[in-house]
Amino acid sequence: MKNNDSMQMSSDAQKIPVVGFGRRLAAALIDGLIILFFAFGVSLGVILLWGYLNTYARNEPAPVETVLVICGLIVSFVYYVGFWSKSGQTIAKTVLGITVVGSDGKPLSVGKAILRYIGYMISAIPLSLGFLWIAFDKKRQGWHDKIASSYAIDGDADIYYDENIEFMPVDSKPGWIWLAIWFILVMVAPTALLSSLFILGPTLARMITGFLGN
Repeated sequence: MKNNDSMQMSSDAQKIPVVGFGRRLAAALIDGLIILFFAFGVSLGVILLWGYLNTYARNEPAPVETVLVICGLIVSFVYYVGFWSKSGQTIAKTVLGITVVGSDGKPLSVGKAILRYIGYMISAIPLSLGFLWIAFDKKRQGWHDKIASSYAIDGDADIYYDENIEFMPVDSKPGWIWLAIWFILVMVAPTALLSSLFILGPTLARMITGFLGN
């Protein structure tokens, strides 16, 4: 009897398409570039301000690497939490037709968006395994989605909130190609990030120091 009720509910539920790993990966990469751009812009402003307030007085150089990391975290937090709680779509997700919603099909609250951002960090720490989980999960949820009870759905989906909702993946069964992509990303991305910090950081510091010296 219990199984029959469950089957009846499933057949009556409104089926909402959940986006697969490929489109979400593309969106994440685009969002990452956007955040990096704004983070460098904010970092530049902070370092310039630091220079005017401290360099002449005590000759203390700005901690460029620290500023870049802190500004990157602040910008990414505001970017993700702001977009997720307002419309469910970041800039990249808007372009690729992806919307982040809660288990009720509605946009995330600010609290849920913050929880999802914390989940982002948790997903990224163990070699991004939390993100790879999306490719193999039945509901295409990463660890951050599990933590915040969120889903990345097709942006064109029409949701009727007075009906039961069932989230259904739209992509085919994931192949092992995602393991290869994941391996490449976890090997290349940290190297690229460290290279940018060690190369662009000191270069940026010298440019700013020279600018202030003039």
